Amino acid sequence: MLRLPGLLMFVLDLAVLVGIVLHALRRRFDDSDRGVGNVVVLPKPHPPSLPRVALFVGLTVLGSIALTGLRTPDLSKAYRSVVALSTTQVLPEPAVVDAYVSHLRPVIPLSFLAFTIALAVSVHATWGRRLMIVAHAPLAFVAAIAADTVLSVIGVESGISLGRFPLISILMHYLIAYVLAMRLALTTYKLPRPTQVPIRRTGDVLDTLIMATVLLVVSVFVAVGADYLVHVSGDDPVAYTFVLIAVPVYLKFGIYVVLCVLRLCGGAKLPQPGPERPPIDVIGPAFNEETNIVRWVECIDRAAAVYGGPVHLILCDDGSQDATRRLAEEAMARAVAVRGEVIAGSHVGKATALNLALTHCTSDYVIRHDTDCEVHPDSFLYTVPWFESDSRIGLVGAFMFVKQPFTTWVDRMRSMELAAGFGLPRLAYAVVDAQPCVPGNYTAVRREAALEIGGWPEGMLGEDIDFTCSLARLGYRAVYDRRIWAYEDVPEDAAQLRLQRRRWSQGSIYNFARFVPFASGSAGPRFWFAEFFKGARRLVQPMQFAAYLFAIQGAVFDTGVRRNLLHLAAFFLIAKLPMLVLVMCSMFYRGLWRTFLWWPLFFGFMMIKRLANVEALLLLQTRPVSVPWLHPVRRTAPDADITWPVLRPRYLPEAESP
Repeated sequence: MLRLPGLLMFVLDLAVLVGIVLHALRRRFDDSDRGVGNVVVLPKPHPPSLPRVALFVGLTVLGSIALTGLRTPDLSKAYRSVVALSTTQVLPEPAVVDAYVSHLRPVIPLSFLAFTIALAVSVHATWGRRLMIVAHAPLAFVAAIAADTVLSVIGVESGISLGRFPLISILMHYLIAYVLAMRLALTTYKLPRPTQVPIRRTGDVLDTLIMATVLLVVSVFVAVGADYLVHVSGDDPVAYTFVLIAVPVYLKFGIYVVLCVLRLCGGAKLPQPGPERPPIDVIGPAFNEETNIVRWVECIDRAAAVYGGPVHLILCDDGSQDATRRLAEEAMARAVAVRGEVIAGSHVGKATALNLALTHCTSDYVIRHDTDCEVHPDSFLYTVPWFESDSRIGLVGAFMFVKQPFTTWVDRMRSMELAAGFGLPRLAYAVVDAQPCVPGNYTAVRREAALEIGGWPEGMLGEDIDFTCSLARLGYRAVYDRRIWAYEDVPEDAAQLRLQRRRWSQGSIYNFARFVPFASGSAGPRFWFAEFFKGARRLVQPMQFAAYLFAIQGAVFDTGVRRNLLHLAAFFLIAKLPMLVLVMCSMFYRGLWRTFLWWPLFFGFMMIKRLANVEALLLLQTRPVSVPWLHPVRRTAPDADITWPVLRPRYLPEAESP
């Protein structure tokens, strides 16, 4: 028999908790960004700092060891006692409740505690902000207790098997960690304001329906598999942790497979080149690219020759101090099929250079191609038919490859990463138009659509994501074509890789804040699923690091755990098996099977990426702590010294015109 007073009090507490979280996700409190439209004006992130990363990792290790070995007080036991007390206030059956609660394993709340302490100590912030970061840990515990209370009541009333109880609980904790990591980031850092691009997308309800159905079906299958693994592992806490880490991997892989099956069953045909060859413009920014610029012009000339129509090449030399401009002009003079020109940029940034080049375009279709990349000769030929066949298509992307021959281990690792990321995932997401980003290595776009949003956002890290998502809000779709190939340069060593991935992680966090659905609205699966969880994953990965440490310590130091390090390695392999299979098949398909022999080094590559993600969080500028009702947010006019964009977004009212 449920206690009505206890139930009402619990519902009230739950409503307050939800309100605290949703208030942060709606972003009505942050006036850090002084820009307008597609101009972002924020202080730059702090300089790179390996000591801060080392401090964060060290504190996470020490915190995990301390929390695991702490026996007085025993945090796990105290957590279960609080859940039992909370549940008995609603359901007065102590014996039954204790049987359920005894199976709880608060691995994720403890990991979140270690993460928040390490982040608060390591980040650039005031003492008030550090305290607010740590305050998210008790909030995580309260949310987890509330979730476990609900689960306990449902379990007792419905008779859920005790064997499944810990698995369901830990998955709920993981979801809570995702949400609170979002809240922590949105309240801690100085981030871009929510996008002002209006949602004009219509007629895409089917995309949302398909994505939601696929997500539900795959989730059921993954849950059944996780339940089986926990069952055969004999209630092992190490297994629970790695099941937790494996669930997102299998969920993504399952979604990719099902969507690709739907793509094959749909029988959609790739558009073929017709007799017409409309003119196209190719634009690219360059800064000190004398080592690449000649090959860049030559590869575009070859693609233009295969295309057979008018191709105008516009290079924006963004203040190069080497021979970039001279070499480019000489290469253009030798070109056979392309007509080229070099314009002078102001060295303000890549987005400004791109927008300046965009203002010189006259063709309906524009291809943005970075000057450190190369394009396959057939690419233009297969790009234009997409625009000609469907007016909804606004962006066309290429399958990316690493330039050959491979000379470093980073080349080989990146080729494996691209094999996994530009095969199955891109084709799958295209079914429901959910791809978050068409990279600037090769981006074909309708010129009028690009002008509508004001071109590429200025002052924005991750401008390609913003560009893709902004066009999607206007109703344009993005596609990838496996016949369109482009080749990219790769960082030469681990140090350059770290700098690149730190910048990418910061850009992903910026765009997560800019397009979070609770603040900006949703325009299809790209926003409520793909981009939302991509950004959230960047935020929760450091907490996952703490969860790994808990699992390893449990395997090594806890005498009650039957699994040794060999079994731990087996669980890890199971967690990563789908991506391993995908990489292996892709590498063999591309004829790069010898490169796959370097796969053991991929773990080092992934570790550098994870540490770069941690560094990205540590170096972002943080907000001062303020009391909202004492210091209300006022959306002020942009600063007078803003360097205004070359292009003004057409969606802005005249009152906001610079």
